[in-house]
Amino acid sequence: MTKRNDELKKTVTSRINRRALLKSATIVAGGIALGTSNPAGAAEQPGDGAVSTATSGAQPIYHADGSVSYPAGFVPASDKNIRYRGRWQKQANGYVYGYYESGLEFGFTGTSLSVTLESNCRLLYGVDGREFQRNINAKGTLAIASGLDRGTHSVRIYSEYQQSFPKITNFQIDRGASTKPLIKRPTMEFVGDSISVGYIGPGLVNSLGNSFSFRTPELLNFAHNTVAFGGIAMAAGSGGPDSSGMVSRYTKLSEYVPGESNVPEWNTSRYTPDYLVINLGTNDPSTGTKAPNFRPAYKAFLENARGYYPESVIFAMSPFNGAHRNEISETVSTRNASGDEKAIYIDTSGWIDTATETTDGTHPTVAAHDKISVKLAAFVQNYLNVRG
Repeated sequence: MTKRNDELKKTVTSRINRRALLKSATIVAGGIALGTSNPAGAAEQPGDGAVSTATSGAQPIYHADGSVSYPAGFVPASDKNIRYRGRWQKQANGYVYGYYESGLEFGFTGTSLSVTLESNCRLLYGVDGREFQRNINAKGTLAIASGLDRGTHSVRIYSEYQQSFPKITNFQIDRGASTKPLIKRPTMEFVGDSISVGYIGPGLVNSLGNSFSFRTPELLNFAHNTVAFGGIAMAAGSGGPDSSGMVSRYTKLSEYVPGESNVPEWNTSRYTPDYLVINLGTNDPSTGTKAPNFRPAYKAFLENARGYYPESVIFAMSPFNGAHRNEISETVSTRNASGDEKAIYIDTSGWIDTATETTDGTHPTVAAHDKISVKLAAFVQNYLNVRG
């Protein structure tokens, strides 16, 4: 068994240093102004399924400022102040299941916070903007924070990698403490493959937290989620182990699981990102009989995405190895010519040297992901500044 597989079988908690990244980003990018855009607004709660309002014998108290107090400290997963990012599904018992690389955030008062999980999963979590913690065998009741100063705090939790599948039953805060609404932040969804999900290489730390799709929105102070899976292509019939192609897979609730059947459809109206960032094409062949399939698939994906999200800005990145660069650029130009001014092409040529800044000619190193994050954040910030 490889070291990568061994990693999945043991508990690992490590620090993902957001503050250091922010500091280096300011130096490299010449200062990135954080969170200055105007969000279009997005759905905040997972849909479907009955919602349990049980609070372990103590009913919540709702306040005019939007906060909700819990006499017993038991916070159901359906609490109105929890903002779910990405693909979450409520269950009949009130639990909430997450798919792909989804996330959530909310404010709370008191000195401690824990989350209760229905089964093992992989999580990233951070409190009050501190460094994210990584746990690849989170289970039972997991302490997120303790010994905090009395007052108001914030928490963010994300699926740590592909197939993390967090299944949240409830949260626990101090008795009599409250959940509180957070100021809305712009939302950014990334669509991609193993690079976007944070695969670095065999035996290395493969984690969403190391990916540009996690670090870029952190630099921008955006809320975010990722829809990505290793090996997937844009066009159907290419890539693997999931060969359905993102052009089809995107409307499925869940990422690929071996032996899957009857994967539920995802209703795209349930979550609308303000910004959609696409980085696909690396797994689509550039030569051979399947190469011509890419252009029509990419065209269809952009058309579909615009139909799902009429007001969202769509950033279409060229892959870092240059695959299908011309097709992507030309497809975006066609959309612009048809009147879609919110489809934006990002040429990543020269962002990294694939010969020296990847582990295998394809997957960027952690340092390269940092470099990409700074360049992408600067591009987005410049776009926002120009558009006002």
